[in-house]
Amino acid sequence: MKKMNWAKIMKVCAATAVCTGAFTLSAFAGNWVKDATGWWYDYGNGTWPSNSWQWIDGNNDGVAECYYFDRFGYCLMNTTSPDGYQVNGSGAWVENGAVQTRNVAGTQVNNAGQNATQSVSSKKSGLTLFNTEPILQGGAWKYESAVSNRENKSYTKVIVFSYNDYIEFDNSAGYTHFKATVFPKKGDWGRDDRMLLQVLSGDEDEFYVTDDIYYDTRAFDIDVDISGYDKVRLKSTSVSGTYAYIAIANARFE
Repeated sequence: MKKMNWAKIMKVCAATAVCTGAFTLSAFAGNWVKDATGWWYDYGNGTWPSNSWQWIDGNNDGVAECYYFDRFGYCLMNTTSPDGYQVNGSGAWVENGAVQTRNVAGTQVNNAGQNATQSVSSKKSGLTLFNTEPILQGGAWKYESAVSNRENKSYTKVIVFSYNDYIEFDNSAGYTHFKATVFPKKGDWGRDDRMLLQVLSGDEDEFYVTDDIYYDTRAFDIDVDISGYDKVRLKSTSVSGTYAYIAIANARFE
């Protein structure tokens, strides 16, 4: 079942006048900032919203407007959001030309960039890719365990890539992040062997690519923004050598 994002839930709540009883969202304290690209919102602690709707009381009058921030953290203006809602020239969500507002007087303010109560989207459990059937696969086999070449550490439920392997998963549920631990798998690594791991859309738009992975690269974690894409492809590339293997552990969508 396709999830209903919290902006749509807010719309339904407003229409049925039961918004207060449904759930609580925090208004955020911070400042609007404009640069050469556009407007973004600074929480004041080194963080900012992205890939999400946020209720913001910009003038501290106790009434918040709802704004959508793209994957780079910029506020959308005078357009349609990825989930089909209109925003005006100031970026505020509008329905039939009317700015949608929420009374936030007395609402707990959280400067950490997180809702004081868990958002609807964050309640959805993640998707473990090892337990998920891929929709496309060329190599990239699943193994019950593998050992990292540098640390000699054993990882369970891994996906292993040789050169130019790929595996693709469906993201129709609308997960926004791909996370995993990446490491060179113990095996026939040569001194000059180098590998890369790419995270792509189904149309091969690149979201992320690792630095060159060598035989002595330490295991590292990645967190890749995949919001707005319904297919995600993981692909290995051999920069040099043909017998090296890389692996990912704890791979999941969140």
